[in-house]
Amino acid sequence: MKYKCDICSYIYDSSIGDPENGVKAGTDLKDLPSDWVCPICGIEKDQFISLEDEKIGSEGEGPMALMILALTHGLWTISGRGSYSVTREIGRTFINELKKDGVEFTNGESAFQSVKEYFIKHKFARDMEYEVRDGEAELEIKNCRFFGLCKQLEKQGVLITTCPYTNTSAMALEEATGYRYRISKEQKGYGHKIHLKKVSKV
Repeated sequence: MKYKCDICSYIYDSSIGDPENGVKAGTDLKDLPSDWVCPICGIEKDQFISLEDEKIGSEGEGPMALMILALTHGLWTISGRGSYSVTREIGRTFINELKKDGVEFTNGESAFQSVKEYFIKHKFARDMEYEVRDGEAELEIKNCRFFGLCKQLEKQGVLITTCPYTNTSAMALEEATGYRYRISKEQKGYGHKIHLKKVSKV
């Protein structure tokens, strides 16, 4: 049986195992040690999907990926190519979802903590580290579930600022402080590092 990592697309083949990490041939994914992680990106085994199940679902991209691609392209077209309103609209969608759960954005620290808890809870990333300073903030995403999707969007000409973590973090800070933030982003492993800098009053 073969399984694919949902983050980096590494294939675990149970007939081969993972001899470099002490896993013998013939070991199924469910029988791997609890501390086994993807040898490429370090994500846990519960983020692997059966290749047989993937074939049953659909050809090519999965339904969730297709939905996000369609939504992103739609917003990009309506709001104008490269428009900052695309970033704000996607971020606002996630912020409204958090507000439904009673989340209040009182300061930068609580804003980032709420974003972190939301995305970790839904297994969109393995971990998120952040630091909030006067007028700016940094957020590091580890093992982003949208990593492959964002790379695909970039190849199709859609800027990386459509990233849900980036937009949600920027909008959370805007809610907490009343200021807009300029976004800059860099790839880091199978995730990314986001820098937000205060620019103007809303």
